[in-house]
Amino acid sequence: MKRLKPRFYIFGLLITILFSAGCIPTKDLGEDEKLLVSIKPVGLKNVERASVENLYQQKPNRMFLGSTPYLWVYNVGKKFYDPPKIDERIRKQQNKWREKVQEAGSDTVRIRKIRKKYTDRVARLREKKENGNFLMQLGEPPAIYDSTLMRRTVDQISVFLNARGYFNHQISFDKNEKGKLVYVTLTINEKQPYRYSSFTYTIPDTAIYALVQATAGRSLLKLNDIYNEDRLTEERTRLYELVRNNGYYDFARAYIEFEIDTLGVLPNAADVTTIIRNPETGGKHQVYTINNVYFKTDVDRFGIPRDTIRYNDVNYVSYNHKYSTRILDKKVDIYPGQPYSQLRTATTQRQLADLDVFQFNNILYNKIGSPTDSTYRLNAYINALPSKRFQETTELGLNYTERTPGPFASIRLRMRNVFGGAENLDLGIRGGFEGQISLTDQAETVMIKEFGGDMALTFPTIMVPGGRNLLTKYSPRTRIYTGYTNVDRQEYKRSAYELSLDYIWQKSRSPLQAPTLQYIFSPVNLNVVQVDTISDEFKRNLERYSQGSRSLIESFNSAFISSMSFSMIYNTNDFTQSRNARYFRGLVEVGGLSQELGLNVRLGDLRTFQFARINPDYRRYIPLGNKRFFVYRINTGVATPIFKSEVLPYDKYFFAGGASSVRAWQSRRLGPGSFAALVDETGVRDFEAEQPGEILIEASTEYRFNIFSFLNGALFVDAGNVWAIEQDPTRPGASFRFDTFYKELAVGTGFGLRFDLTVLVLRFDFATKVYDPGGINGKKFVLGDFRFSDFFTRSTQSNLNIGIGYPF
Repeated sequence: MKRLKPRFYIFGLLITILFSAGCIPTKDLGEDEKLLVSIKPVGLKNVERASVENLYQQKPNRMFLGSTPYLWVYNVGKKFYDPPKIDERIRKQQNKWREKVQEAGSDTVRIRKIRKKYTDRVARLREKKENGNFLMQLGEPPAIYDSTLMRRTVDQISVFLNARGYFNHQISFDKNEKGKLVYVTLTINEKQPYRYSSFTYTIPDTAIYALVQATAGRSLLKLNDIYNEDRLTEERTRLYELVRNNGYYDFARAYIEFEIDTLGVLPNAADVTTIIRNPETGGKHQVYTINNVYFKTDVDRFGIPRDTIRYNDVNYVSYNHKYSTRILDKKVDIYPGQPYSQLRTATTQRQLADLDVFQFNNILYNKIGSPTDSTYRLNAYINALPSKRFQETTELGLNYTERTPGPFASIRLRMRNVFGGAENLDLGIRGGFEGQISLTDQAETVMIKEFGGDMALTFPTIMVPGGRNLLTKYSPRTRIYTGYTNVDRQEYKRSAYELSLDYIWQKSRSPLQAPTLQYIFSPVNLNVVQVDTISDEFKRNLERYSQGSRSLIESFNSAFISSMSFSMIYNTNDFTQSRNARYFRGLVEVGGLSQELGLNVRLGDLRTFQFARINPDYRRYIPLGNKRFFVYRINTGVATPIFKSEVLPYDKYFFAGGASSVRAWQSRRLGPGSFAALVDETGVRDFEAEQPGEILIEASTEYRFNIFSFLNGALFVDAGNVWAIEQDPTRPGASFRFDTFYKELAVGTGFGLRFDLTVLVLRFDFATKVYDPGGINGKKFVLGDFRFSDFFTRSTQSNLNIGIGYPF
């Protein structure tokens, strides 16, 4: 600890300097200049505050604890900002560029490299001159109050409120000056909104009028809904897609208009007239029919004719037919004789993309015949550019656990179109190290070694007898997977062999969107777990937490585990987790049913298990505006032996604690219930052994916000625990009871720093315990024991989690 003190003195000094220097700087302002530090909207009842804040034409300087740290950072950077010096550097680079070009002579390759090198340098210098240096970009410039921009803000908010149906709104702003600081209050009275009171249509084309009327029940505009221009735009898009999906190839969005009448008899009423005009050239809109379909699957070689195979009325043209026409036919929704459809075009593109054998694909249409032709026909051309046959992915990284770095690496190889039917073969090997506290000496860290490999073969159909046409519209896949993992820890050495058969299919909200629903049915999951050695200490821990036939030590022995499972994933978020979204994953797994079916599969003396397991996981992502989000998660689960079995496989238990769970506890060390393992009679807590449970309940909430540029922050609270189903006298408080379980939810809190590096998110979560249900001598509220230095020592009070990606 003595060696750490200077580090904390320095840290405290830096914090003191930051906040003392971060006090609001106004000395550099002009005589008539004032700093805008707050705009507060009041009076909003229905309109989202974040929507109004996004309309500010002048952003106030952000404040934190009575200071403006971002402005302070900007001012520090400005002291080192010298535009004339940057101009001089630009001139030097340009002169150097000319000299190098002259030295290159007629070497065009070298000249291109020189031009690119110096062009990039000059571009970076010009960007630095325009946007400021690194510190200036991290901070924010002074927001000098501008009354013109404030009036423009009021105008923009007024336009927005009108677009949301609040035509009678009132808005004003008050400016409160405190010295050189300006605080603005926006007073907004929405008043009663206008609502849709009637819908009429003006559509001279009778065929399109009939089409619109037949689908009127799907309209996004409903009687008594509040007027909303965004909803009108969505309805316009719906009508446009409706017409385009029914053969009207030449139909344009501009033909659709809405007329809104707010001067009717009823107060606050909006009468909507939907207008779909005829073409300017006269006559009606025409329906086009598909004449021929051509599917090209390789790159053009000009002057060389392709070979054509006709399958199911589609012409497959290629120099070398490498893809099964039978498989491609299941992904094509465009056929001769069909009316043109924008939807079928999009679904064809999406289904071909899901095969992951084409780099990209597009679909073009050519009109056939002269303008005077009485028939309206199209030829469809599907162009698919093949992806690389072999794709290699290498990953190198570093885990940081128990204050020890642990490197890991993996290499993956994908082979596409292995047998000519769009099958993909994935091969991978991986290995890594991770720090772990020694069982014999808590001051010592030992390394866990893990390595393994896997192979997966994926087919683009459901591979069952007679099942090739099953779920063809939902991008079906069949995956055969096998893998091997070896774990060498201080507690044990263990090898696992896995073989599984998975059927996967998915659904999207629309063909151009990513799938929101994915289903995975695994009728075959076979695992062989071979335990080579178990340390005496770990064995004693397992035996200490066990009783009778439900011994944990039995669950950890070498075993043969067979099961089937079904999972569903619903996800409306994106990779950056920036949407107003929901996520749900539900998993149901049943093991050992083969014995009940009369198939008593046994491998030597390996133990077999019969069990059931269910694990629902729900997450919600709520944007608050200005890169702020409120996110929460609820994760639960139950696992139990069934039939004549009395023990769960060790890997099927639930565990709590760690970087994606209750972060104030070390991984797998929380619980069960209020049970507290003790090292000896002295009352010292034992946090070394993993704590498995059969019931899991955990929840987390996070408030995420942007600090500056690529650095984001988070404040979080986690709660949860695991429990045993049955009473266990050797572990008092470990079993689940409905009348007491809520008192046994461990609670932790903390803050996080997340570096958004575009390709990945590097996460540092600092968590400390608030409520410990296993507290000794009745001391359960332990937040008072927090010390900031705990994050840099082997403390059981606080925990530093370092990981890649968000915790949920």
